[in-house]
Amino acid sequence: MRIAFAVILAGLAASANSAFALDKVTFGTNWLPDPEAGGYYQALVDGTYAKYGLDVTIEPGGPQSNGGYLLVAGKIEFYMGGDMLGDFLAAQQNIPTVAVAADFQKDPQAFMSHPGVGLDKWTDLPKATAFVSQTGLASFYAWMSVAWGFSYDKIKPYNFNSVPFIANPNSIQQAYVTSEPFEVEKLGGFKPNIFLLSDYGFSGYASTIETRRDLVEKKPDLVQRFVDASAIGWYHYLYGDNTKARILTSATSK
Repeated sequence: MRIAFAVILAGLAASANSAFALDKVTFGTNWLPDPEAGGYYQALVDGTYAKYGLDVTIEPGGPQSNGGYLLVAGKIEFYMGGDMLGDFLAAQQNIPTVAVAADFQKDPQAFMSHPGVGLDKWTDLPKATAFVSQTGLASFYAWMSVAWGFSYDKIKPYNFNSVPFIANPNSIQQAYVTSEPFEVEKLGGFKPNIFLLSDYGFSGYASTIETRRDLVEKKPDLVQRFVDASAIGWYHYLYGDNTKARILTSATSK
């Protein structure tokens, strides 16, 4: 009964908000529009954000973007974070940001290897050349080094192009399970081995919603509405008609 009552109250609040001017907020994603951010685009195109009194602009990221800096500088109100390590580091360094939600209960971060070349087991991977992004070096690869003995001596820069990995059978490459493996299969003509980091101890949420502490303190209702609407967007994206959101992400992510 309490849950049902809370849902009713949320609906009434959303209806009341719709009678007034919508609150303008900008949500920065950490990459180009893609299915990994599908729930946010769903909430935008199906009117869920508007129903919760929000006029949301989604600002896509990319390899050269720095949404975390934009958030701290007050240029955007919300940011799509990656793994939880960044949030722990922010707290440790007293950076005024905080994660208020996480939409992925399991981190999709993985590594790929070529099959049949002696890299078929997780414990084989530390001996291989590793293509890792600069961001990855500061997050999940740091964990891999401490927990599993991966060396920084074998690192090659990953610039979000899988061709160097495809050309080098004795290499591994970071990947999102929903993205790079399909690119490798298409371009390289083989199915790579996939090692999901969460299967080897990298436990944590992903696709976080981050904001500034001052916004939480001064406008908690705004933050709550954005979190609630985003959660509904993900539900509709996964279980409803996500045609418009899929067209939007596929058309702008290439």
